[in-house]
Amino acid sequence: SSGINAEYGDTDSTRKYADELNITSLFKDVKEYQIRIAGKRLQVEKYCVRKARSFKQQKNFLYLPAIEALYVWGMFCLLKEEMARKIINQSEDRLETITDPQLTPDDRGLGYLMIGALWKHCYLLHRKENADISDELTLQKSEDALIKSLSYEKMIEKDHFVIAWGNYELAELNWLRGNYAQSMGYLKACKKVSAKVKYSLEGRIMFKVHNLNERLKQIKPV
Repeated sequence: SSGINAEYGDTDSTRKYADELNITSLFKDVKEYQIRIAGKRLQVEKYCVRKARSFKQQKNFLYLPAIEALYVWGMFCLLKEEMARKIINQSEDRLETITDPQLTPDDRGLGYLMIGALWKHCYLLHRKENADISDELTLQKSEDALIKSLSYEKMIEKDHFVIAWGNYELAELNWLRGNYAQSMGYLKACKKVSAKVKYSLEGRIMFKVHNLNERLKQIKPV
């Protein structure tokens, strides 16, 4: 819960609110609550510790932590379209402020990943309401944001999971379009990220990659 307000740590009023909730202290204590199972630490705990470390390194600031948490746990299904679009608009407004000194390339890559995933969520909501609907414009907005997220690959210093998830999202987007060869290409790109660098929640994304890969195999040999 401490992460929910962290993205707003850049104004005087919200800093006072953050102090009242003792957010800084909570982030500092995250590492103390790690446990080992069979001698290993849980991936989710490693992820939380890295986020807590980033919070400190970025002078008590995280970008979109609540939205990122919903995304990581697959909870976008809780968002109605009105809220999803509101988040998209607010995120785009800030990301378009090129001179914003508080946003690192990691933050910008994450921001566009969230926007792309939210547009895809809107598309799925439309399709659920009308199975015959053709909403290519929404899918195109999703693709544009995801590709922009991947454009930060060489600039990202810590959050390499952004690139892995971005490639997976593009793979799933092309699956939705019926572009199965392109979908497989993005899955391979996602796997290459794992071959080059370790990143948060790697096991979670690899499970999703395996699942989509199996669906692709049922459609055509790959």
